[in-house]
Amino acid sequence: MKTVKAFLLTGCPYCRNGLKAYEQLCTEHPEYKDIPVEWIREDEYPDVADRYDYYHVPSLFVDEEKLYECEPGQDYDQIYENFDRVLNAAMTQA
Repeated sequence: MKTVKAFLLTGCPYCRNGLKAYEQLCTEHPEYKDIPVEWIREDEYPDVADRYDYYHVPSLFVDEEKLYECEPGQDYDQIYENFDRVLNAAMTQA
């Protein structure tokens, strides 16, 4: 199981949907709760955020590889599907 680094921005509606999707996914898939997730608010830790290649948030990395970067206009269902895909990848990678 790999650690997920999740970059967020305070006040971002896409990030709120990402957090909501994460909570829903952990309810539906309790095994996801075991995945270590490092939540990094880029407005609080800009020095950390500057070391990663992304433009939009939420952005999710597994093993320093970007697996998801939200695109403007994505709805909750799209964000949910991508969070599910990344969490599943983190769980299945050795």
